[in-house]
Amino acid sequence: IEALTLCRKDSTLAPKDYIRKVKAFYRKDESDPRAFIVDELSEETIIRWEEFYDSVIQDRTARSIKVAYLSGPNPENDLTEMTDMGLLPENIWAFESDAKIYNEAVISALSSKFPFIKLIKANVGDFFEVSPQKFDLIYLDFCGPLPSKKAGQKTLKAITSILKYHALSPLGVMITNVSLPSKEQNANEHKNIVNLVASYLYPKSTLESNNPEWNCTDGAISEGYSLDEWHKKVECEIED
Repeated sequence: IEALTLCRKDSTLAPKDYIRKVKAFYRKDESDPRAFIVDELSEETIIRWEEFYDSVIQDRTARSIKVAYLSGPNPENDLTEMTDMGLLPENIWAFESDAKIYNEAVISALSSKFPFIKLIKANVGDFFEVSPQKFDLIYLDFCGPLPSKKAGQKTLKAITSILKYHALSPLGVMITNVSLPSKEQNANEHKNIVNLVASYLYPKSTLESNNPEWNCTDGAISEGYSLDEWHKKVECEIED
């Protein structure tokens, strides 16, 4: 909530003064040919960028934040936590796809202090396919692996729908607690994840290193790994 309100200007991928910083960075070295290029970036253009930034980001308070989350049998539990942080209950949408749990949630909500809760009987991913609603915060408490073949627990589909149908606001937050399937849970799915990650990362020229000073390291090919060797390395380290 703080990232979307008090710290909103610090939560964007590019800060408001990004263009000014880029121009100042390249002008430090006058021998750099890019210094002459950035001189073409006029003050008028920079101001236009900053005004556009303000029009998109704007200032927000907790009372204007719109939230979607998975209900479960007791939707008022999460709702209480969110309203304690200043959110309006009218801006909070709860989703439940299981018919039995939905009925329990309705009974629980009606007997709580939030009988007017927006409780939607639908899979959250399916809802985003047909509804133009946008949310500032989407909280998916799946308690399951990604992906999952369990009936009614379409973790990957829900996340894909959020991205595909632009369900998040321009500055939005998606929170999940999904985990990778372990070999013990589902050996085939675990193997598929390993294959996907290894194949995706192998041709990359650089990889993230999690080094706070220089978060970059040479890729698998530059390090001399064959595809089989890289696959084994990913399989050993993917759960770390």
